[in-house]
Formats: sequence, C-alpha cells, structure tokens
Amino acid sequence: MKVHIALAATLLLLGSAAALAQDYTPTPVAISTEKVKLNGKVYYAHLVMERQTLFGIAKAYGVTEEELYQANPSLKETGLQKSSILLIPTEPQPAPAVQKEAPGKETPQAQGYKEHTVRWYEDIDDIARRYEVSAQEILDFNGLTSRKLTTRQVLKIPVKGVAAPAPVAAPVVAEETPAPAADTLALQEPVQEPAMEESADSLLLDERTRDVVDFSLLLPLKAAGGSSELNMDFYSGVLMALRDLESEGLKVHSHVYDLYAGMPDTEALCRSDFVLGPIANRDLEAVLMRLDGRVPVISPLDQKAGALSMVYRNFIQAPAGADNQYEDLGQWVQEDMSHGDKILFVTEKNAGSVMASVSIRSALAHRGLDYQILNYGMSEGRRVPDSLARTMVKNGVNRVIVASESEPFVGDVVRNLGIMLGKGYNVVMYAPSKTRNFDSIDGTALHDLSAHISTSYHVEYGSPQVDRFVSAYRALFRTEPSQFAFQGYDTARYFVLRVARYGNNWTHKLGQERSRGLHTDFLFDADENQNRHNIAVRRIIYQPDYTTTLIH
Repeated sequence: MKVHIALAATLLLLGSAAALAQDYTPTPVAISTEKVKLNGKVYYAHLVMERQTLFGIAKAYGVTEEELYQANPSLKETGLQKSSILLIPTEPQPAPAVQKEAPGKETPQAQGYKEHTVRWYEDIDDIARRYEVSAQEILDFNGLTSRKLTTRQVLKIPVKGVAAPAPVAAPVVAEETPAPAADTLALQEPVQEPAMEESADSLLLDERTRDVVDFSLLLPLKAAGGSSELNMDFYSGVLMALRDLESEGLKVHSHVYDLYAGMPDTEALCRSDFVLGPIANRDLEAVLMRLDGRVPVISPLDQKAGALSMVYRNFIQAPAGADNQYEDLGQWVQEDMSHGDKILFVTEKNAGSVMASVSIRSALAHRGLDYQILNYGMSEGRRVPDSLARTMVKNGVNRVIVASESEPFVGDVVRNLGIMLGKGYNVVMYAPSKTRNFDSIDGTALHDLSAHISTSYHVEYGSPQVDRFVSAYRALFRTEPSQFAFQGYDTARYFVLRVARYGNNWTHKLGQERSRGLHTDFLFDADENQNRHNIAVRRIIYQPDYTTTLIH
C-alpha cells in the first residue's frame, strides 16, 4: 500500500513539473536601440523583462555570459533582476592591462625616469612641455609609435641624460575597472579634474598669435526665397560676434554658404580655420564625410549630433549633451547633501528611452551615493503619494531626482511631489533641462519645489553683458534676440578667439579653460578619437520668491 502511495505521489510531482514547464516560456529578447557611453566604452542599455535569462540575452546580442559579468559586476551577487538595466558590450571587452611591480624593483627616479598618469585634457605635447623634454623623447622612451594617448595611461618621462630603453610591445596602462551596469554602485572612481580658470576674452586678444581668422559658415538660409527663422537668428548672432571682434582689433574673414544652393566646394572649405555648421545632423554628416578630417567641423546646435564623433575625425560638438546634464545632477546632489537628507530616484516604468535613467544612476554610483528607487507607470500615479509617504523623511530634505524627459510623466511626478509638500515634507526636485520647457507644467510648481535644473543653455537677463547685447541686437535687427541668436554669438566668438590666440594648435587647447558666454559655457573634453565635446553645463534654481538664480 505504501508503495502505491509513493508511486502516486511521484507521478503527481512529475505531472506538476511537466505542467509548470509547459507554462514557463522565456520572454523573447528584443535588441535594444538605446546606446550609452560609460567610462569611454559604448554599450547597449537593455531593460530586463520578466522571464528573460542571462543565457538568452547573451545569445541575442552575440556576446558571452562572461562579457556580461565583466560589464555588470553586481550580477554575480544579485542575479538577473526584472526592470534592471543591463549593459551589453557593443564589442568584445579586452581584459585590462595590469601594471605589476617586480619584487625589489628600483624606484622610477632611480631608473632615470619619472612616471606621469595622463589626464583627460592632456596630449603628448602638453606633457612634454611640462617636463621640458621633447614629445619624441617620450615616445621613444615608452616604445610608442602613435602620439595618441588614453586617459589614465602611465608614461615614463625620461630624466635628461638617460637613454631610451629597448622598445616595448605596448604602452603601460594603469589598471582600470571594467564598466559595470548602471543599476549597481560598483562603478570606477571618476578621474579628479583640476580646477579650471575661466578665460578672459580680453586676455586672449592681448596674447593672440594671429591677427586674421578665416572660417566658413554653413546654414540652410533659403536665401533664394524665404528663410528659416531659427537659422537666420543664429546667423544674426554670428554677425554680432564678428562686429564686436573687429571693433576689438581682430580681423575675421567669414565665408557664408547657403546649403539650399548646394554643398560648397570641398577645397574652399579646407582653406578655412574651421567650418561652423551645418545645424542638421544629416547635413553635418555629409560635410564631415567630404572633408575627411582635414579641417575642424563644429556642430553648433544639435545636442544629439555628438554621436557622429564615433565615425568621423576632427569633429567638435559645441552644445553640451544630455549626458553631461545627467552627470552634473549627480554631482549637484552630492554637493547639497546634509545629514538626515534622503535621495529618491524616480523613473518611469517601461519607458521607451532609458538614457536618463542609466546616466543619472551612473553619476550617483560614481559618487557612492545611496538612493531609493521609485519606478511607476502613469496608470499608477494616484497611488504614488502613499509610496512617497513610506519612503520620505520628515526631518531632512527629500532630494528627488526625476530621470525622465517625458512631459506627461514629469508632470505627474511634479503633481505628486506637490501633494507631499502639502503634507509637510521638505522636497527639492532635480531634473534635466527639458523640464523647464514643458507647457503642461505650471511654472509655480517648479518654484514651490525649488527645482534644480542642469542645462546647456540659460540667459541671465539683467547682467550687463546680456543687456548690452540685447540693446545692440534690437538696434540692428529691430527685434528681440532668441536663444539661437545668443548661441550664434557665443559659438562664433568662442572659436574665433581660440584660433586667434593659439593658431594652428587651437583644437588641443579647448580643454584648458572654461569660458562663460552670454548663453552657453564652454569646456571641452576629448574622446578616444580625439574629437572634442563640450561638457560645461549651467545650473539654475527656481527660488520660492519666483525668481530664477543662475549658479554657474
């Protein structure tokens, strides 16, 4: 009898297991179209869905499970979690070179060299000047055949009178931690940056090495009939900058090409110090393809055009991208934190884009900040105040970071945070630039929440410099300057001055100083292709008295 019972139980269990196996179907893996760049590497940002497996994700993207573990170190502790963001390498991740010290090895100074760790803004010539040796001596001493350096690369700088060692197979690179997923706190420490001095335009003019600058401006002006208001505003701002520069003693030759009349001659463009424009991404790519790196091409307005730097050479992205705004939000929260405060990270469930979420969480992780996540969908908005009440603190500041650029979702978050203000909670909201342009959000709500906004653009009306520009613009064009007019002025003035000051080597000097314009700040970083990207952002705070304060 016992045998029959045991057999029946076994059959029942087997039947249940079979039924469960039939019910369980892994969720298909759709290849993400969202790419993010962290620590110099490009990844797909994959939103993990219920019933997806690491094996299935690796197979779909054509990578190994070990490569996923390298890019996402927390996986081994936490496992694959639904709604987390998994970073997928876009190319195989090589093992980092490790610099090992042999036992009893002499110090670098004793061996006749000094060690220098390359910073993000340095090139081989900068380092050579610092140590009063030639660039070729550094290359020979390290067995290098290329002048291209990487951030955190360790160079041996020869002490004068010491012969170069035998050539080595590869440069010595400091050990780097692989870039993990943005849903962990295991990201590498950011490189410490030196304090940047703001440049004075008058000083650059006084120290200029050239009295004449020549550049080409490419815009779709529709000069043959009708014109784009945006493009004409930008062009008007450029004209204002050239007028001011010439009044200060600098001669500027500008060659203006209307793209509606066709693409200008390539050789004519190559005779310029730089090409400013076009504005549209597709036009920029056409120009970059034609010029093939022979002359710097500056993207003046499109924040998303920075992706072109992955393919083309001698490219400069003038507007700071959204990723720089996200990085700054993380830094800003860290600076504001006090004892008893709490960080709450709010993101939209099943959002179409994960760029904001990945980038801001990465910025927080860089700084070792603890935070709590609130992930909800629009249909759940009415229940959110109860969740906030269980999460927020009463005796500190609740610093809420809104990681979304969706107007309906951000509007819902603002409404819910307003409810929490009414319940006596101290709330400060941190958000990217788009938030202030959402028509559905009452500006009063931003002031009530003391909204902290990181943005690429902001004009501080009332400053003497802005007042002078506005008055002159009105007098010349009989209209008010738009943000595009300010951007045209700032961009043209900034780059013309750098050419006048530094001559043919001007692109290598862009990361040495922060410059404040009327509308935009400039501070450039070089990527692995030695293209330059503006990383300077401005901070604005919506004050309770309904004024707006520019921090920097």
